[in-house]
Amino acid sequence: MRIAFAGLVLVLAQGAASAADLELASPDIDPARFAWDGVYIGATGGYAWLHDIDYQFPVPFRDQGRDWVYGAYVGYLHDFGGGFVAGGELEALKLDITYDNFAFITVEDAYTLKARAGYGWDRLLVSAHLGGTWATTNIGLEDWGIALGAGVDYALTDYVTVGAQYSHHSFRRFDGTLIDATLDIATARVGLKF
Repeated sequence: MRIAFAGLVLVLAQGAASAADLELASPDIDPARFAWDGVYIGATGGYAWLHDIDYQFPVPFRDQGRDWVYGAYVGYLHDFGGGFVAGGELEALKLDITYDNFAFITVEDAYTLKARAGYGWDRLLVSAHLGGTWATTNIGLEDWGIALGAGVDYALTDYVTVGAQYSHHSFRRFDGTLIDATLDIATARVGLKF
């Protein structure tokens, strides 16, 4: 009987020790787990579609354009634990999108400052963003718009990341005109994380 009782105590003690080990191995505090904390920079390239409606005509006039785009970005993310990640990013894109009908007008550049928030599964990060975009044209018109979208990033190594992102930009009464415009951009990204 004493041997059985001693065996039971030994088994329970071993089980408690194993539970403590499991507690220490939680992904939230595991030092081997990849963290998205830190500053990052990168290059981006993709395709953009521009649509606008000009209300200064008796019948609203629609126009559009599309082209390849490229640019760069810099940002910071903080890993709050439990997989939640948030931060901010500044992205600069060279657009050079010419309208189909008004071919003398080109939308030149877009600069977007955005807040990012998402969830990370170790080296995979899925995030959404919201912010403001400053867009310029070759005829001197420029204005702020709203940007929102989503993306996915994957850390190939502790320092190199790849990803894809979609952003929708909306401009109302662009630079005081009667033009409302939207800009949709899909890009692939490669970056360095510090």
